[in-house]
Amino acid sequence: MRGERRIKNLHKNIIKAGLTVILLGTGPFLATPAFAGKHKTPTSNGSNTSNQSSRTLAAWNEAYERWAFGELAITIDSNGNAIADNQVVLIPVPDASGDGTPGHLDVTLNAGEAFVLPLWVLLGADHTDATPPTALEPLSVFQALNLTFQIDGVTVVNQANALKFYSVFSFKPPIQVNNSPPINSIIWFQGISIVHAPLPVGTHTFQLDAVNTQPALGGFFEYHDTWTVTVRPK
Repeated sequence: MRGERRIKNLHKNIIKAGLTVILLGTGPFLATPAFAGKHKTPTSNGSNTSNQSSRTLAAWNEAYERWAFGELAITIDSNGNAIADNQVVLIPVPDASGDGTPGHLDVTLNAGEAFVLPLWVLLGADHTDATPPTALEPLSVFQALNLTFQIDGVTVVNQANALKFYSVFSFKPPIQVNNSPPINSIIWFQGISIVHAPLPVGTHTFQLDAVNTQPALGGFFEYHDTWTVTVRPK
């Protein structure tokens, strides 16, 4: 899917990274950019554990989007997953339409692999014509977002704590988008996502239910996505 779905959703002015959710694709390994700072890795009870990587949450989101648009090549592991820093998988997301139709994906991880998963994301663009650049949405859109993300029935993210998983930043440089006028490039990220510690060996169920209660980039979007995640022993 990679950038194709993102572009489709950008023409509708939104992408669920969980929208982009995007998820992704494969490609040869080139390199991953270096990011300063540390992140804490959320666990299923919402607490934080020691990080396994030096990237911030925003830096993971930037790497994810640059990869999804085909600008950043990341190594692919034996399960077909994009994996960065030798231990963190960029989890794909179902190609759901945003009209409430359920989406599902099966994902296989190896024991010891952490993961990044965008849950609800907006991307801003500049344009090839006279259309002004997309403006950031007010924080209230995310404060009022009706979102629940569970792993094995345990709530990890909901409306009460969603802003702990929120990040907003500009892409510097912008992500160039080819052959998709009037979109010229992706200029900012605003959304909810997680970087999660490795799961135990076995089969796990992820469930995301999300709908914005305030207009976001001119619309309302409803998602009911699930993942069956199998963690294999080493």
